[in-house]
Amino acid sequence: MIRDLLGSFRRWLLVFVWIAVAAGIADGHSMKQVRAEITAENGGWHGSVWLEAWALYPEDGPRVPPGTPGAPQTAGEKWISTLSAADHQTMRDTASMFLDETFVLTLGGKKLQAVFDFPDYTVDFPKLKENDDSNALVRIDMSGKFEESATGPLELAWMDDEDEPLALQVIIPRKDGKPQVKLLRLTPRAKPVELMKIGANGEIKAGEGTSLTEWIAHGFTHILPLGLDHICFILGLFFLQPKVKPLLWQTSAFTLAHSITLAMVVLGAFTAPSKVVEPMIALSIAYVGLENLWVKELKPWRVGLVFGLGLLHGMGFGSVMKELDLPEGEVIKPLIGFNLGVELGQVTVLAAAFAATFWLLKKPTFGIVRKIASGMIGAVGLYWTVERIWG
Repeated sequence: MIRDLLGSFRRWLLVFVWIAVAAGIADGHSMKQVRAEITAENGGWHGSVWLEAWALYPEDGPRVPPGTPGAPQTAGEKWISTLSAADHQTMRDTASMFLDETFVLTLGGKKLQAVFDFPDYTVDFPKLKENDDSNALVRIDMSGKFEESATGPLELAWMDDEDEPLALQVIIPRKDGKPQVKLLRLTPRAKPVELMKIGANGEIKAGEGTSLTEWIAHGFTHILPLGLDHICFILGLFFLQPKVKPLLWQTSAFTLAHSITLAMVVLGAFTAPSKVVEPMIALSIAYVGLENLWVKELKPWRVGLVFGLGLLHGMGFGSVMKELDLPEGEVIKPLIGFNLGVELGQVTVLAAAFAATFWLLKKPTFGIVRKIASGMIGAVGLYWTVERIWG
């Protein structure tokens, strides 16, 4: 029995040490994506892409942003103010080369060339806008002409090597002056996606939008494998009392709560500053993990608490969707699909937790494993809390 106990201790300790190490090298709440828009009219096309400024600065440059590359609040306007005119020129050159290789636009199978412009740079030292992570964004405008009499599908392949999807608004002009707007989500290095059809007489027709299945996949990957913080929270619920009824009460309250705030944020009912929400999400992870050390079974007030914490997590989910700048009339399908994907991700985490501990649940050693796991979740949550406040 002692040998089994020590073996179980070592296995679970290794698992959660790995989680703790991963917390130090990975963003626990990560869903980076690049936002862009494109339209076509008068024999040509033009579009815009917004890239985080820090990603355009040389990694070995003298004024590289502090801390983890791209970490929230590390590369905002304060950092931009330290850059020289040569630094800004380097960033513009890097952006042009990157998009020339990555934003691959074709008409009838033939690649289109782009001219790049930087509307923020009307002065040598611009004041750049910041995203929700308080990191500065560089806007790059692109334009090009179609060859005379060129027709066929206008397609785009997003060839990013960093696995960041492209959230693209396709704007289709119409005769009544009210353009049709479609939202597409392009997976890096996937086959080209049809944006619109260009007719011989200059007529432009819309292609297909992103399917419900793709939005479900988007929500699922936000949990698995990218949402390490949400995985830890779900495991914290699991280790309180790994039985169906207690988990059903907790996950139902959590699901209802995060669905409410996710919808409210996406629909514009209120905004949720990530610099406030993200530390509170991390603190909620620490709480459920540490509370498990002295609470052994589900209490009524725990369900209410989980509901409140679910409201926080919904704001975190909502911030991801809000970055897409969903066009009017294109909200319901992404919202439903993303939420379904999140739920499938959470159910998968619970199923994996049951499968991994099934042989141990009824053994006396599980109580020790439960405390080790909960303690590690609490420690990781505290680490993220500190990192997100002062990192």
